[in-house]
Amino acid sequence: MLTGIKVLLTEDQVINQEIFQDILEGSGINIDIASNGKEAVEKSRNNNYAMIVMDIEMPIMNGYEATKIIRTENSSIPIIALTSNSSKEDRLKTKAIGMNEHLSKPIEAKILYQTFSKYLN
Repeated sequence: MLTGIKVLLTEDQVINQEIFQDILEGSGINIDIASNGKEAVEKSRNNNYAMIVMDIEMPIMNGYEATKIIRTENSSIPIIALTSNSSKEDRLKTKAIGMNEHLSKPIEAKILYQTFSKYLN
């Protein structure tokens, strides 16, 4: 069902990139990686992604700023926060900024696949 779908993972920590890729191994999803928000904005402009998974706290440009810019250029792409920030205030802020979902690290494979299925049908 997810074979060939192109997803951008925006995550600055290599270990978290590897965990994400391990969870999705065998799914057929094509994962592209941006190491900060600035890279995510540039890659979103130059590629046709079905979804963006966005960390919040990153160097150069954080996930909030990147999402603001991406939303001005593409209002329909699903943007999923994947962050260790999980307070009620954090969840409200991700929604207010234009993110579709807020997932907390460490992510469970089942929750990640459920979220992908919700937005990639």
